[in-house]
Amino acid sequence: APGVGFPLARLVAVICLATGAALDAAIGPHAGKGSGELSLVRSLLGGFRAGDVMLADALYCNYFLIAALLDRDVDVVFEQNGSRITDFRRGWSLGVRDHIAFWPKPARPEWMTPEQYARMPPDIMVREAKVGHQVLVTTMLNARELSKANLSALYARRWNVELDLRN
Repeated sequence: APGVGFPLARLVAVICLATGAALDAAIGPHAGKGSGELSLVRSLLGGFRAGDVMLADALYCNYFLIAALLDRDVDVVFEQNGSRITDFRRGWSLGVRDHIAFWPKPARPEWMTPEQYARMPPDIMVREAKVGHQVLVTTMLNARELSKANLSALYARRWNVELDLRN
C-alpha cells in the first residue's frame, strides 16, 4: 500500500584498507537525478590526501574521477569498466598484457560545469594490466615497483573488505 514499506537509500563509504575503519560516508536518495554512487563519491573527494590510494570496482573507473583524484595526488586501482575496450597493442608496453595507456578527455557530462570541464587535463595516463580474467587500471605506473601480481593482490584485498569487514 502507498506509504508502507522500507525506505531505500544509497550509501557510499570510504573504508581504510589497513584498519577497516569507516573514514567517511555519503548517503543519498535511492533514485533520482544526482543520486548515483559516482555523485556521492565526488562529495567525499575532499577527504583524500596526497599519497592515498583509492581502490574501487569498475563503476568508478572513469576519466573524470581518475583525473580529479590525480589532481589531489591520489592514486587509484580499479577494475576496468566493461564499456571501455582495452587494446594492449597501443600505448607503451610494460610486459605481456600490461601497458601505459592515454585516455583522452571525453565530452562534458551534464553534471559538470563548463569551467570544471575546462580545468580537466586533455588526457590522463593510466596503466592497464590484465590479471586472470580482469583488467585492472591504476595510476601507479611503475611495473618494477608494483608487479601485476602485487596489483592483483591489492585489488583482491579491496574485495575482501566488501565481503567481510572483519578482515
